[in-house]
Amino acid sequence: MSRIAIQSAQFRLVPENKQAQRALISEAMPASPFGPEARKGRLYLVVEATDQSKASLAACELVASVIERTFYGDTSSSITSALRSAIRAANKALYEHNFKHASDKRVLIGLTCAIVRDTDLFLVQVQPAQAYILSEGRIRAVPTHAVWDPTSTNALPFTQATALGASLFVEPELYRASIGTGGGALLCSSNFAQLLNRTDVETRLCQDDTAVMLERLEQLAHTHDLDNPHALIIRFTPEAPPRNRQVVPSKSATRTMQGAQMAGMRGWLDKLRHTLRRRPERSKQQGTEEPGAEPIDMMQRMPEEPTYSTAPIPRATPINLGGGIGDRYARLREARADTAPLRLENLPPSTFLGEGTVPVSGNRRIDLSSEEPISGAGPYRPRYEERPLVDLTWGERLALPFQRMSSSINGYFRERRVRRTMQPQRPIHRGHGLSYRRKGPPFPWVLFLGLLLMITILVIYGMNLSHQNDQQIVLEYFRVADEQLATVRSAEDANEALVTLEFAREAIDELRSSALITTTNPTLWLRYQELQREYERALASVQRITFLDEPVVMAVHPLATGRFADVIVPPVMTNVTDTNLLERLQYIYAVDIDTQNSRLYRIPQEGGRAEPFLSPGQGVGSTVVGPVRAATWRIDQVVAVDEATSGFGYYFRTGSTWNYAKLGASEIWRLRDRLRVREYGGNLYVWGAVANEVLRFRSGSYSDAPDYWLDVNSLAEVDLSTVVDMAVDGSIYLLRADGTVLVFSQGQFVGEVKPEAINPPLTIVRGFVVTGTSPEDGYFFLLDTLNERILQMEKVSGTIIQQIKVRTDGPLRLDELNNLTVTNDGIRTKLYLVNANQIIQAELPAAPRSFRENGEGTP
Repeated sequence: MSRIAIQSAQFRLVPENKQAQRALISEAMPASPFGPEARKGRLYLVVEATDQSKASLAACELVASVIERTFYGDTSSSITSALRSAIRAANKALYEHNFKHASDKRVLIGLTCAIVRDTDLFLVQVQPAQAYILSEGRIRAVPTHAVWDPTSTNALPFTQATALGASLFVEPELYRASIGTGGGALLCSSNFAQLLNRTDVETRLCQDDTAVMLERLEQLAHTHDLDNPHALIIRFTPEAPPRNRQVVPSKSATRTMQGAQMAGMRGWLDKLRHTLRRRPERSKQQGTEEPGAEPIDMMQRMPEEPTYSTAPIPRATPINLGGGIGDRYARLREARADTAPLRLENLPPSTFLGEGTVPVSGNRRIDLSSEEPISGAGPYRPRYEERPLVDLTWGERLALPFQRMSSSINGYFRERRVRRTMQPQRPIHRGHGLSYRRKGPPFPWVLFLGLLLMITILVIYGMNLSHQNDQQIVLEYFRVADEQLATVRSAEDANEALVTLEFAREAIDELRSSALITTTNPTLWLRYQELQREYERALASVQRITFLDEPVVMAVHPLATGRFADVIVPPVMTNVTDTNLLERLQYIYAVDIDTQNSRLYRIPQEGGRAEPFLSPGQGVGSTVVGPVRAATWRIDQVVAVDEATSGFGYYFRTGSTWNYAKLGASEIWRLRDRLRVREYGGNLYVWGAVANEVLRFRSGSYSDAPDYWLDVNSLAEVDLSTVVDMAVDGSIYLLRADGTVLVFSQGQFVGEVKPEAINPPLTIVRGFVVTGTSPEDGYFFLLDTLNERILQMEKVSGTIIQQIKVRTDGPLRLDELNNLTVTNDGIRTKLYLVNANQIIQAELPAAPRSFRENGEGTP
């Protein structure tokens, strides 16, 4: 299989100029074979803004840089997971960037991102954007346009709600294709979609020269006078073979070549040696050479003929070897002394022990007259000398006990060896202890067990000391934390209390990381739990921070990548006898956030599996359900609003079946972010369908055109461009992104409620819920997703009652809060939170007291 090379080319047209810009087209090539670019593949990115301005160019540069940095910085080994993370990070950055500008200066961006790794092409797309893929001789357009399939009726028209920056949540389209040799891809701006049919794209992608392809696209852009078109072409071509191919020789040819190489090497060395020898002569001769004469090459000169001497060759003088071998052996036998062992004079002196006379041979005398002193001799000294501790170093002092122990063991074995050698050997009879094996001394089990016992005692003693030291440190941290909490109660102002709480928190963190604070140590564990409760009380009184006690996950989205957008909880009803209504009250309902296939789910009140209740493609009467955009509780049942090609529809239940009614004049609606639908007094109020307007559908007349509820004359100085949510309780409340609540009554602007300054400050609020039956009672509950908290605020004054969070050491995180619902059964208040793919239920914590109050609640 031939290897594949990747070729790419790009262009962008600014009036009468051709140039490549980093803002709209990006390519990330691997700088090294070990970098993240080589591991994850090459990245090609084409972005497109909804308008053409300097602000749009800056937004495009922001999106491109965030995608490239996040994709290659993601630690996941999955390319699709890294692409999703990169798209979400870019959308969040652009969404925060847009919030800093007015609504008319906000930028929405579509993009096509291609990842090429080996022969695989990964494509992620957020409309508006256009891409064409050529694989195995087949062409495909992503997305499929009406130019390619005029009879198709399933494709939904593009809305700006699907682009980056339109919402805090985005769901891109992911594709994967295996591209072989001759395949390719064309990534271009959406204005090419109306001009390129299947034949044009196939003709351009089948070209081998990318420059010719780009020239044809450029001619097409000039012909139709396109506004700021740009495109990127990726071609998969076979890799060119190397110019010089190396031929692998056979074994015999290899040996022949090696011999020739060795012979050539030896000849080259001989020539070099000859040149070095003749170099001095040549340097002398250079002075006598004529000017202009050609230099003599010593390597090409023939060697001189050798001369031979006429004198005869000298010969060596003969060696005189003496007599024969027999004569030499006879002479040696005569000269050798008589050493026969049985002769009297040859016997050793020990043979004559106990006899009177000892014959001494004249030639066996022992000379004892040598008086040479023995070198190195000295008086007896002990093996180990005892020295006072003052003269010993610290290392010698630490090693002294082990040295004495070793000396004692060696002395014990030495004494046993000496004692064994001094005892007389008993005769051993055959068959009683005789063995051919070598037997060593018995193992000293007593000493070994004693040493092991001493080491065990030392280890236990050290562990006991360490445990006592750790326990003393823990008690010291308990004392410091108690003192700091006591100081909080007597602090003069909130700033001093905050500083003291920070010291107490550091001490509690140290206690949390200690190995002694466990459930197996009830004394310290109970004391730590009490200290934690005291800290939370002090934190609630100073910063008004409270924590959810035992939050429960009621349901998880059935899809791995699914997310919930809203939750609808039926109100508490008594004296109900209708069986259909009783069945509806046994469930809570949730809406999906998917823009293409969003559904309405129902979940049992006690928690469980989320099952689809109303899905796209489901038939209701003579219509087909589209993606569900919103839902709310109306009187005795849940109602839903979907988005179809002909407009928005209203779905309600009659008995156990769904019914449908089209919302009047909904075919002109254009969603900006999410659709908010609220019910009050049987009327249906809608926000987000028409810019800066609340639509009211009167009860029972949903098919009629709605009323424009807001009074235009009262909105002269009111900015509604940053409104993110709506709530109704008799008055209508519109929530801005900075937390300010605009209050309207009978369509007139009444005033605004601003939250008081808190720490950390409010930056972006996601949504809110209003409680109470009148504008004077009840609270606002604001969602602060960035700081993972819920703010309870008074309706009239804007005073923050409490900041509700989850504990950091708990199993849950509120890092993707999207919506909530508050219910009250007359005894307790419950919160239903929508957090990513989870529906969480928890009780509302009690409002904290001021830190200046004592336990009885008096100052």
